[in-house]
Amino acid sequence: MTISIDDLRAFLEIARTRSFSLAADKLLVTSPAITRRIKKMEELIGEPLFERTTHMVRLSPAGEELFPRAEQLLREFDAFETVAMTMSGNRSTTIRFASVTSVAGSVLPQMLADFHDRFPACRFDLQDGHGTIVHRLVEEQVVEFGIGTRPAPGSNLNFDHLIDDPIVAAVPRSDPLFAAQALDWTEVAQHDFMILKGESSFFGHVELELRHAGKPMPPGIRVRDVSTLLGFVEQGASPIIVTGLIASRCRGPGVKAIAIADPVLYNALGIVTYPNRQLSTAAADLVAHIREALPRLHNDILDRIQTG
Repeated sequence: MTISIDDLRAFLEIARTRSFSLAADKLLVTSPAITRRIKKMEELIGEPLFERTTHMVRLSPAGEELFPRAEQLLREFDAFETVAMTMSGNRSTTIRFASVTSVAGSVLPQMLADFHDRFPACRFDLQDGHGTIVHRLVEEQVVEFGIGTRPAPGSNLNFDHLIDDPIVAAVPRSDPLFAAQALDWTEVAQHDFMILKGESSFFGHVELELRHAGKPMPPGIRVRDVSTLLGFVEQGASPIIVTGLIASRCRGPGVKAIAIADPVLYNALGIVTYPNRQLSTAAADLVAHIREALPRLHNDILDRIQTG
């Protein structure tokens, strides 16, 4: 009995998510299967890898010691696999990358479908989340690159700026603001709006820019998940503050995107990479495709929500 690459992937994913069930979902395996992998490793090592209670999973002292070694081994294996699979030039490899939710849930499916038409042997391992998660995954070299927000000043990550996604109000037909053609932040502050909060770089960006402009943050409910925002506005429960890409995901004619001025705010998005890391041939091809397709598809979306 030996430890396999799949066992290492299970160990690392549980450590990152602090959940056996979330790790199983991420790796597309059952919870019993991922539990068996960890049990096998613990039997071989002779030590528990995790401390588990009904509410919490965290690394044990043995797990803490093995975690960085497992990460290094997996990075080296992935690099070997990438080189080996791309030697023939047919791009028959898995591209591991991350994306902010606003892109992943709007234009990314079309970009990947178009790329797959050109390179049908290529596979994708996508991790999505808010901007700070994308930055962390790139910095830890869990992924080859990310589609994300501009890193904070002082970060060592590289950023290739591609689009400025405007911050807009998405308003349900039942709300009095639905009749407005444009808004400014003073008007927005007089109404209750839902907005993303927490570690989201989007929320921090809006808060910082409004503070610099001497404008108040809009009152209302703060939530952590984009799908919650969309659910509230689609059911007519509340207007929301989002980016243009997220607003484009609202279903049906009952929601209207309205521009917000004074000041006009944008969420800068682009390619995030680790310094001096050479991308695999397949990943470099995908990045080139995204550089061409993202601005074009983004413009199409803005035209649609502004005239919709």
